Amino acid sequence: MKTALNDRSRAATVLICSPDPVFQDHLMRLLEAIGGYRSAVSVGPAAAVQYALEQPPDLLICSHDPLRCDGVALAEALQGKVWVPVVLAAQLWTQELVKAAIAAGVAAFLTSFPAEAELRHALLEARIRLEHEDLLRNKLRDSEQRLADRKVIEKAKGLLMERERISEDAAFKLMRSQSMTRRISMTKLAEELLT
Repeated sequence: MKTALNDRSRAATVLICSPDPVFQDHLMRLLEAIGGYRSAVSVGPAAAVQYALEQPPDLLICSHDPLRCDGVALAEALQGKVWVPVVLAAQLWTQELVKAAIAAGVAAFLTSFPAEAELRHALLEARIRLEHEDLLRNKLRDSEQRLADRKVIEKAKGLLMERERISEDAAFKLMRSQSMTRRISMTKLAEELLT
């Protein structure tokens, strides 16, 4: 999937979710200095989820403060609804927080007020994870399609075996021959046989 994160021909939208205006301003200035990003701001997770569902940003940077702005809960809320790489910024990183963030699908990590180099690194990490996730999703989609095709072919083969009283091997050879003669896929032929 092409996004502004991996196709820099347009500015990437970065949604900043934090109740802290100083943090928001700090990130907006860094993103402007880096270039190629435009910022949107949300003060809380609920508004960030709503924004992400209505107009998915290319990236979401969320400050993490369990009492004011739970970035892990935000990442969890987005899972399965919309794929937005989440970069989490926290003052204190504990092993438990890192485990929870990774389980929630967080793509990269920042300190509370990152330097430009740290932000650049987090943006790069988020882009690479996005590309990796896209690759895995495509492989999964292809595998699911092949499995579905195989089920249709097996069903049609069973129908031929029953109708023509032939062996499984003979039914497969007959289907393959018809597929090649008619220049259609085995799946298309199987679907025709079943209808």
